[in-house]
Amino acid sequence: MEEVHEEQCLALCTIFRWCQRYEAGRVNIKDLPRPGQAHVVTNSATISAVDDLIWQNRRITTREIAVELSISKGTVHHIIHKKLGYGKVCAQWVSKHLSENQKPA
Repeated sequence: MEEVHEEQCLALCTIFRWCQRYEAGRVNIKDLPRPGQAHVVTNSATISAVDDLIWQNRRITTREIAVELSISKGTVHHIIHKKLGYGKVCAQWVSKHLSENQKPA
């Protein structure tokens, strides 16, 4: 098999592990749930709370929002960029497509 599939060939121990699971009665190929931190559901109350904090202070950071609402920075980032559609611009709004006259020399 290694001659045909080269680097894409599965390790022999992986195949044995899959066979053991199949013989034990497992037929579902999806991963089983793992212990760990539960995912935070971004409900409308959390989204509106983030939006309110941003409207109160436009210079607020994701870290400050995370501390204020007791959620992770990753969740705050997801809400700001994916749910609310906000982006941060340092000095001014700039068009993505500049004409030749607008480009710096």
